Parts: sequence; C-alpha cells; structure tokens
Amino acid sequence: MGNVIFTNKALTKMKDLGLSESYVLDTFNSGAIEKWSVGGGNNSIKKYNGYEIGVAWIRDEKGSYVITSVWKRVNRR
Repeated sequence: MGNVIFTNKALTKMKDLGLSESYVLDTFNSGAIEKWSVGGGNNSIKKYNGYEIGVAWIRDEKGSYVITSVWKRVNRR
C-alpha cells in the first residue's frame, strides 16, 4: 500500500478511544471495505474479540491514503 497519513481528527479519536496505530493500520489493511455512497471515501471495518473498529479513509491526489476518522463499537451480548 502507499503512504498512510492520519488527520489530527483521527489521531484525537484514536487517543480518546484507546486505539493504537497498529490496530488502526491492521483494520485499514485487512478490514472489509465499504465504499461511501457520496464523497468518494471508504470505511474499513474489522471485528476483534468483543468489539469492532472502523476506519474512514480517502485517497488524495498524490495517491496517499488519508485516515480521516476512526470508531470503535463494543459488541452487545
């Protein structure tokens, strides 16, 4: 994959959610991709034990991948 850039918003959300860069990159690289219906972006989503992580990203004009936001959802039992 090409160069990956994190926005300040994504870095702040990662810190708030207690997500490491390695988990976010793992989700980005190997998660299921959902294309946005508007805006040309994508989400990568990956399930882990008890929760899932989502990574919102776009590809810029230079070919870099820009992670714009992240989220974490705890699985309900």
